[in-house]
Amino acid sequence: MSYCSDITKNRILECAKREFLSKGFENAQVAEIAKLAKVTTGAIYRHFKNKEALFFALIEEEYNYTLDVVSDVEKRSEQKTIRIDSDLVDDEAIIENLFLETMLFVDYMYAHFDNFKLIFACSKGSQVENFIEDITERYTAKNMKLILFNAKQEQIITEIKEFEVHVITKGYITSLCECVLHDIPHDNVGEYIRSIVIFQYYGWQGLMKKNNR
Repeated sequence: MSYCSDITKNRILECAKREFLSKGFENAQVAEIAKLAKVTTGAIYRHFKNKEALFFALIEEEYNYTLDVVSDVEKRSEQKTIRIDSDLVDDEAIIENLFLETMLFVDYMYAHFDNFKLIFACSKGSQVENFIEDITERYTAKNMKLILFNAKQEQIITEIKEFEVHVITKGYITSLCECVLHDIPHDNVGEYIRSIVIFQYYGWQGLMKKNNR
């Protein structure tokens, strides 16, 4: 690809991002993107198969990074159990580790703020419109596996339902997305995330105590 072609492609992407952020995937028009970029629609289609491909090109890095994070969490969870007896763990140390791990992803979101806003707020009608729900399903399966494994190790019966786990998990994931959706300043986001982590940690403990016998 020539230097001039690279410049044109980058200009198309910049203008496409503005159009998608302003109107969302469904309502954005390739013709308007071409007008903003001062190119023909044909020039856009030489670089991108269709509007879907153009949108995905903008968020592909963030999309794949998030999936990699989820895969890593799934792998590491295979080595963990959930402890419900606070006498056996250092709660503050665990919460701090969870906070730092969560902030790694949050900081990445803020470094790619507009592209995550495209995924979370502007993707209706695109191939990634169900991305949050897809991530929720994977985290729900991971959480259920940990809960059942721990119950077996502790020789207890758990009555927790998968739907309960799904709802709580969805709440956690959505709470992270809210940082971007509501444009929370990065200087303030750490305090917000710490509150979410503390709430989740003690909430899971309480739920499991309630449902274990």
